[in-house]
Amino acid sequence: MHRVAFSVDDIDAALETAARHGCRPLRGVATYQDLYKLTYLRGPSGILVMLAQKLGQD
Repeated sequence: MHRVAFSVDDIDAALETAARHGCRPLRGVATYQDLYKLTYLRGPSGILVMLAQKLGQD
């Protein structure tokens, strides 16, 4: 396995949790077509971890 993706309700909260474990976004947080906020982290054993928050959720 080289990469994995997770859907999160609050990407900022997820990044705070990741930071407590020494993980930081590789290139910041991006917005994709006003639909998602996305970021990539380097996880255990070098696995790329994508976090995605769907925008406009009620």
